[in-house]
Amino acid sequence: MDRDASLSDSSRPLPEVIPPAEWPTVRKVAVVGLGLVAVAAGLGLVATVIGDKAPWPIHTARLFLVLIGTITVGSAISMRSDLWQVWALGSATALLAIAGAPAHWDSFRLLFGAMAAIAIAWTLAQLAPPKYRLPALSALVLFHFTGIFLATTSPPTTPWVTEQAFIRVFNPYLQFIYLRNAYHFYSPEPGPASVLVCLLKTETGSDPVTGEKQYKTQWIVLPKRPADIKDPLGLTYYRRLSLTEQVARAYPALESGADTFEKRELLTRRRNTVIPLHLQMAHTRQYRLPQPEVARYVLPSYASHVILEYVPTEELSKTTVKVYRLEHSTLQVEQFVKNADPWSPKMYLPFFLGEFDAHGNLVNPQEPLLYWLLPILERRVAPGDRNKKDYIDYLSVHALEWSPDEVLKADEKAGKVFNWSQLR
Repeated sequence: MDRDASLSDSSRPLPEVIPPAEWPTVRKVAVVGLGLVAVAAGLGLVATVIGDKAPWPIHTARLFLVLIGTITVGSAISMRSDLWQVWALGSATALLAIAGAPAHWDSFRLLFGAMAAIAIAWTLAQLAPPKYRLPALSALVLFHFTGIFLATTSPPTTPWVTEQAFIRVFNPYLQFIYLRNAYHFYSPEPGPASVLVCLLKTETGSDPVTGEKQYKTQWIVLPKRPADIKDPLGLTYYRRLSLTEQVARAYPALESGADTFEKRELLTRRRNTVIPLHLQMAHTRQYRLPQPEVARYVLPSYASHVILEYVPTEELSKTTVKVYRLEHSTLQVEQFVKNADPWSPKMYLPFFLGEFDAHGNLVNPQEPLLYWLLPILERRVAPGDRNKKDYIDYLSVHALEWSPDEVLKADEKAGKVFNWSQLR
């Protein structure tokens, strides 16, 4: 029968179960989304002209228009992803979304920039002949998996050419798409978590007797509970904690390589300061030199962000910030059995990362304690001693430029010295 013959006839093309949407329909949906985002971009131009006095409804309207518009264009792309025209409209939408998103939604602006780059690249790929398209896509796949291979094989141990290729090409790419961290995170075990502690110093004048400069100070912790927990699962807090981990990318420079004049000079300058070395850690491990991209870009960006976020505009030129990375040590089994306090200040290792101005410039690159550990040392509380602190806080000693006795006698809750209880 003819019906049976049709089942075995492979020369006939099988009809699609769901026919694709017509181009005029897809175009209408995409144009509607593009129009919404264009309106948001126009409101963004208005807000830029008005400046800081722009009313909040403008920013809220921009945000909703961008989100609704981009989702609408995304639905149009899903209807006919085989057409280069719809990808071209998606590219235009993503570019307009950068201007349409409010400035404080900078992460979304970065996302739209990446989406625009992808949409433009795919538009060009669809316009290109197949004989060029296949090699280009193959090269992209090869590039991606080469980066993953280098990330998993620890490139610093490889030849110089491979190391340079990873540092200059593949590492920025993997960092951008967040495929760098997890390959070594649990091998052999997760390392200690880090938080940033910053001391804002704003010059308020000079002492009329001594002539010394006087400062208004404020401690900032990044991230901080519960202020940075903005959702029921605490995802916002842990994302900020992950961002803070970027400054932890450092290595003990004094441990590697031969003994040199520079290493001896660093250690001599460190020992000539009033702050002692940690008694239970090798001195070579107490100096943590940040990786070049951290020192050049990440740290200055963090420091500038803190000043701009917490200091009024009229005080920016008089303000600097001291940045410290606090590495929270994990309790050992012996300490856990003895019911040791995991939140004790003695469980933290503060590393000084520098003092910066509002532009992210390092104030004193020759600071003797730059990148050194400022230990929290144990203190024996004698019988009858009214001060029950069992530790000496050299973090506050360095930050405030006080003596250890002044820091020891100060009330942490008063706000001058660092209040360790806020890390709980």
